[in-house]
Amino acid sequence: MPDVHNLNCRTSVFVNHICWVTAEDHLYTLDTPDVEDYYYLSPHIYMEEHYYGKSTLRTRSLLSAGRRVTAGDLALIAMDSLSENAELWDVLILAQTYPDRYAMNPPLARILESTSWKVDYPLAFSHLGALAGLEGIQAAQWTLMGNQRGALVLTEQRVLESGVLPRQGCSQTGIPGERSDMAVALDLSKETGALEVDYMKKVSMNSAEGRSISEKVSSILEELMQSCQIDHVIVQSSLVSRICADGEQHIHPVKTFGKPHRDYQSGDVWIQLGEQLQNGSIRPGERVLLIAWDGGCLLSVSCAFVIRQPNLSKLPLHLGVGTS
Repeated sequence: MPDVHNLNCRTSVFVNHICWVTAEDHLYTLDTPDVEDYYYLSPHIYMEEHYYGKSTLRTRSLLSAGRRVTAGDLALIAMDSLSENAELWDVLILAQTYPDRYAMNPPLARILESTSWKVDYPLAFSHLGALAGLEGIQAAQWTLMGNQRGALVLTEQRVLESGVLPRQGCSQTGIPGERSDMAVALDLSKETGALEVDYMKKVSMNSAEGRSISEKVSSILEELMQSCQIDHVIVQSSLVSRICADGEQHIHPVKTFGKPHRDYQSGDVWIQLGEQLQNGSIRPGERVLLIAWDGGCLLSVSCAFVIRQPNLSKLPLHLGVGTS
């Protein structure tokens, strides 16, 4: 894993464009027991009942123009805007944790089948939760070469009414704040771009037993900020909400952005970054520490240097494109 104290030896990934679309919970409706696509949903329900002992599960739908929007659709909305000037992607990295509504045909396959543009090296990974937003940067460092162009696409949609996937070895109990579904797409390259992003490391907070979450995060921040000059810190929304709900001190004075209203899961830090770039709170020449949290014991950390303002696209929810 890269050494946090040796930033100059790390290979950067450049981000030129950030696209995002969000799907808030109030937009969803509960499905009836005889919903017409129950055949595609039944594997999810069976897994929850068989392995987690849950019963009377209900699924929910996000409807747009009379059609059900899937996680794959959300991803394609974001990527369709990202790829307006692209017919070929050398590398496409798709990350999701929750299962797609159509369990028997995963999003990556549907995306590749539904679009006119080509991908030489498609890659998908799952079960990273919110960490995927920054662990995906490390995956891009491994896979992008030379002048290749890549896309990192993050998408989450919770199909089960109250489904929360447990992270192995970490408790999900008592996480405050609201979650929302989303898709985020990043246009990546290895040679040049608007944001120079370095994956730093993954950190376990279990090594500081007996200390509050606020104290643990503050200690980690102090160590990270000794490694490079940081102008701003963006922290996973649910982690900020957790600290505020516990009545603890703010995790870092002045430079940490406040308490966002919702947590956008794996896309959260990128949506926060995009919004702060849009409103001018973050400017070219400044360095931003990004910290994602899995809801339990793990943090993932990256550092972004703003060379110039990237293209930023906050997209409306629509079904002009679709994978289903």
